[in-house]
Amino acid sequence: MRQVEDESPKTPSLVGEIVRYVAVLGLAVFIVWYVYFKTPIRTIACEADGTTMGTHYAVKVHGFPEHGDWEVVENAIRQSLDAVDQAMSTFKPDSDVCRFNASESTDWFSVSKETAEVVHQALEISTLTEGAFDITVGPLVDLWGFGPNRERIGLAAIESRLAELKDRIGFDKLEARLEPPALKKSVPNLSIDLSAVAKGYAVDKIAEVLRDHRIDNYMIEVGGEVRCKGNKGERGEWTIGIEKPMIGQPDEFPGVQRKLQLGDRSLATSGDARIFWEIDGVRISHVIDPRTGYPTEIVPPGEKIPTERLGSASVINSTCARADALATAMFVFGEKDGLALAEKQGIAVLFLLRSEPMDGEQPTIREAPSQAFP
Repeated sequence: MRQVEDESPKTPSLVGEIVRYVAVLGLAVFIVWYVYFKTPIRTIACEADGTTMGTHYAVKVHGFPEHGDWEVVENAIRQSLDAVDQAMSTFKPDSDVCRFNASESTDWFSVSKETAEVVHQALEISTLTEGAFDITVGPLVDLWGFGPNRERIGLAAIESRLAELKDRIGFDKLEARLEPPALKKSVPNLSIDLSAVAKGYAVDKIAEVLRDHRIDNYMIEVGGEVRCKGNKGERGEWTIGIEKPMIGQPDEFPGVQRKLQLGDRSLATSGDARIFWEIDGVRISHVIDPRTGYPTEIVPPGEKIPTERLGSASVINSTCARADALATAMFVFGEKDGLALAEKQGIAVLFLLRSEPMDGEQPTIREAPSQAFP
């Protein structure tokens, strides 16, 4: 039988089509890889600053893509700060804090997620420090003239009202629930003040914004509380200074006592060199000891005025909110008790003690760090 050649058009095989598709796809992947990973991407340094919660904030970023949209990041930072301020302000009547303080209900009180998180963290620090840090200290802050009204009265009047405030103060009278976010007080007139932790929390929220935008090299500062990550290029890690706790005018810069490279950590400082009153000739610190009801600066009657006083306490921690709260607690404790707790709990703290000048001499600064402090 004679075979007849098939003269119909030839069609490519399925295998050939797959091979060609894979080859084209591979070339495309190689081009993308080369452009984004082998070709250097030009980067720039960016900054954002402004005011929030009655203080100043600054964000510095290194290595931001030259053609990236920094304005988008700035807007996200601003929105994050506004949310914290709106939730935790003691000056805005519609804030979570003000509404909770005005309420006399002892049922669960709905608040924002941010407020519930901060109060939850604050209660953890209160338990750790046995009440040296206590966000229910608000009435005492007001009584001593450091609250929103800045009303000042004499020492005798203050002492006569301390006893009546005792029953409405105490972190053990407060609860926080994360889901759904809410707070609960066990006495109707309990109130809270988050000023000793809100700035640190705001720093952490900005860090979340930068993380979401894949930014790994930054320095964040809100009201003196700082968090760093990465570096600033050829100049190495971010360097942060701790101020000398000198007494002077509010606008004076006293100089730097210690410089630190934090790495991926936070630094917060509590001190009396910037905010204080004089009542009946007695200089009092704005840091109130919730356990006694008195500012940490006042010398009890009958005791000799010390020649050296605590000027500041600085704490390093992974989160700025925790560093902020612990710095306040450490200042309340003072050097001896503070170092004892720090060594027990592995807290990185630096106490700076200021000598009182005598006969025209210049005051000196003494450092007292815990073992964990670099």
